[in-house]
Amino acid sequence: MKREHHKEEEEAPNANARTTKTSVYQADSHGKGTWERARTWFADVGLLLLDALTAAHTLPPPSSLLPLEARATGMSLLGLSHELLVHILSYLDYEHLQVSRRLNRAMDRLIQSSILLQYSMQLQLYGYEDNPSCHLVISDKLRLLRQQESAWSRLDFEKETTIRIPFNPSSIYDLTDGVLLLGESVSGIQTGADTVRWTRLSQLVSTEDAPAAHFWEKIDVGAHIIDVGLSVEEHDLIVVATDRETDDNHTKFELRLIQLSTGLNHPLAAKPLIPLAVIEATPQSIAGNCSVCIEIVGDLLGFLFHYPPGFTRPPAMFEVYNWKTGQCLELRGLECPCYSTFTFLSPDVIALPNCAENTVELCRIVSTAINGAPQQLETACVLQLPTLSRGHTIAQVTCRSEPKMTNTTRNAPAFRSSEPFHLKPADAVVIFNIMTHDSQGFHECLTLIVHTAALLRILAAQKTISLVPEVAPSPPPAPQDDTDTASGLPAPAPTDAAPTATCLRIPWAQWGPQVCRWLEASFGASRWITTTCGQRYVTVEEDPIDDDLMRSTIVVYDFNPHNVRRLAAQHRRRRRCARGYARALEPAVLRTPLPLPEVVVEDEPAPWAEFTGVAVIGGGGATDGPVVGASAARLEHASLIPFTDPATRVIGQIQCEPTELMAGYALQYRIFDEPVRTALPFAQLSSFKTYAYGAVLLDRSMVIGVKLNDADDIKELVIHPIRRGK
Repeated sequence: MKREHHKEEEEAPNANARTTKTSVYQADSHGKGTWERARTWFADVGLLLLDALTAAHTLPPPSSLLPLEARATGMSLLGLSHELLVHILSYLDYEHLQVSRRLNRAMDRLIQSSILLQYSMQLQLYGYEDNPSCHLVISDKLRLLRQQESAWSRLDFEKETTIRIPFNPSSIYDLTDGVLLLGESVSGIQTGADTVRWTRLSQLVSTEDAPAAHFWEKIDVGAHIIDVGLSVEEHDLIVVATDRETDDNHTKFELRLIQLSTGLNHPLAAKPLIPLAVIEATPQSIAGNCSVCIEIVGDLLGFLFHYPPGFTRPPAMFEVYNWKTGQCLELRGLECPCYSTFTFLSPDVIALPNCAENTVELCRIVSTAINGAPQQLETACVLQLPTLSRGHTIAQVTCRSEPKMTNTTRNAPAFRSSEPFHLKPADAVVIFNIMTHDSQGFHECLTLIVHTAALLRILAAQKTISLVPEVAPSPPPAPQDDTDTASGLPAPAPTDAAPTATCLRIPWAQWGPQVCRWLEASFGASRWITTTCGQRYVTVEEDPIDDDLMRSTIVVYDFNPHNVRRLAAQHRRRRRCARGYARALEPAVLRTPLPLPEVVVEDEPAPWAEFTGVAVIGGGGATDGPVVGASAARLEHASLIPFTDPATRVIGQIQCEPTELMAGYALQYRIFDEPVRTALPFAQLSSFKTYAYGAVLLDRSMVIGVKLNDADDIKELVIHPIRRGK
């Protein structure tokens, strides 16, 4: 095998010399010394990777990988075979592969010519991970990935499919992993559901001519359903919260763990029925006065149950169970006005918005109980939101992140995906829909979007941030009774329901402006929470031209920093060509979508890395995720970039600068008492065509339009699959 040798290669670095990953990225503006640092770093990374592979018993010891003469002469890592070197490089992240290309021409040619490495780099750029269950070859996966992302950048959809709902839907719904679930109201009840129906969206799209009712599976649990939670590809699990009337005319609340594909008790659940509270009232008298939020991640089942007021103490409970064993691991008694929702950010961290305190609490989850008794859920960090204006309060918050990070594999046999790649949970954004009201009775809806990785980095760095803790409000006195009437478990002291005075409290100005984006939302759109998937968020905006016809446009926000940078470069180049700075584009070219350009990540640290105190390049675990600060810094000069796609006529803009929330409002009508400016970069795409949708939902590569009836229940669904070829 012919190899190129350069003078730099002849001076092999000392094997004992070690440089950190970040040292490679500390070159000055002229890039002096980049080659030397890259060469030293690569030799170090190569040895570390070989050691890791050896420890995993996937390769022989590193010394045996080299030929005998190489061992005697101390040949560098480039002396390895082509196949082995590609295998080693496939473990590196995108930034490190770009640095490795600068080692020499041979390394650059190796990385550029390897389909495996190109696929790995594209997956990381676009926020996906490979699906090993898909049997397509790497070259086909790479082609489909590029075509799909090109279609997303232009909102290029396949032919839409309209699905009429063949039953009477209720207010219960969920959407995840390609499965849509709707509650069914048989008795005409106004809240909850009598049964649940579910379907695979892919079947509805692929068999458009067949009757839609054929594909709706039915699950009947024999009790009134309050809400549900899904874990489809991971466990084939649906958790159903129910209430039923007992023989003595009381109401009993329960959680039922059911296998989604069969409708039977889940075979892995030791206790498929988890009893909760029993209250002295009939279900009819308390209808609509209770709610529950359910999420499943790995073996953990978390739920926040709001009981009817006046019947239990405390009125709400947050509990974490190991759903396989049925053991309660953690709990906390809550006050209903304060907490209304939660979401998992990682397998052991939840975000718990506090409406009364105007904060988001980050709490760590334990996976074991102490002596069989559940532990008290403690708040690890409190993120303060902007100060509310006088007379304004937060009425309700809903939040969600999709997909979720998990420690288990997504291999439920009934729902094993054949997709070539899946969205990477570590890169996902989390959305907070916040409804406020003021003393005059006016309501406003806002949406806060931030990457889950940014919140996890802040939590991981809490011990390194020097902040003076603020004094929390004095807690209410502890109850005299030591039993919780809601769950039958030892009652947690209500004094622990709020974070203590020693809990780290980070002001909004120190954590939020650089990593968040506030958006104004409508009531209709914010009612639906399944509007994010990965780093995209969808909503509808009323078209002022068709206002009388109640038409709206589909709007897609993309918060992937690499996509923002790619689109900005693409449309800036197109605009420069139109102005005569370069050779004018031919008309035929303008009718053809521009190819996806190669994106090179510049060697600079994120400007907010100093705040988090955590390395933001490479690594693994819960703190992985896109570094959005660096992207914003590189795009500061770009400001707002408007554009129109010539093929799909989509109207878009790329926002790279901080914007002020509610800037057009008079000061007395603003929700917050301070100017709120956020800088998370995004690309916004608005469809040219208008639709009669009350809302839109998002799941993977599908945008689902929702048509509502007069009662604001789902009447019809319109599925818009993104185009990605065959």
